[in-house]
Amino acid sequence: MRRTKEETAETRDALLDAAETVFLRRGVARATLEEIAREAGMTRGAIYWHFSNKEAIYAAMLERVRLPLLETELQDAALDDPFGMLERFAEQALARIARDERIRHIHIIVMLRRERLPGHTEMADIERDMRGHFAMALRECFRRAQSLGLLRDGIPPERAARAYQGLLIGLIYIGIQDTDAFRLYDDGLEMMRDLLAGYRAD
Repeated sequence: MRRTKEETAETRDALLDAAETVFLRRGVARATLEEIAREAGMTRGAIYWHFSNKEAIYAAMLERVRLPLLETELQDAALDDPFGMLERFAEQALARIARDERIRHIHIIVMLRRERLPGHTEMADIERDMRGHFAMALRECFRRAQSLGLLRDGIPPERAARAYQGLLIGLIYIGIQDTDAFRLYDDGLEMMRDLLAGYRAD
């Protein structure tokens, strides 16, 4: 009996849920496809129906975070308020991680459970591609701000984009480790606003 598209999608989602659980518990390098299949209550054959290897599972896991965040107004070619867009993006990103346990777990996996081992270049390439995609969207925002006369003189859009990206990633890294002393949403958002205020033209 042929599976429906809905059943196929449900199976794929269940495998990704299981992979996230195993990656969080064991780390990506030590996790095996057998463990992921067992966590999902399925066979390894079910995994290979949807994913070619562990790297493909990892990439799909990241896509579940990437799509809601990067397909936003940041990439809108008709930006009229780039600084407002950048602030709202930071607010949405920090709120999602602070308040959504699953999304927070994925960031913990990427930042703390994905061991950087020799030979795992495919996963590093996946992460590099995501960072590059994000950096490109940010550069376009700051270039738009510059074209509108909103970016402070002497600040290259590329440098502003890197500073924004670096601060946001750093805040997330601190926030997922030091939940008692650092309020990711409240404190982090204020710091992002401080950065943007420093780049606004007077």
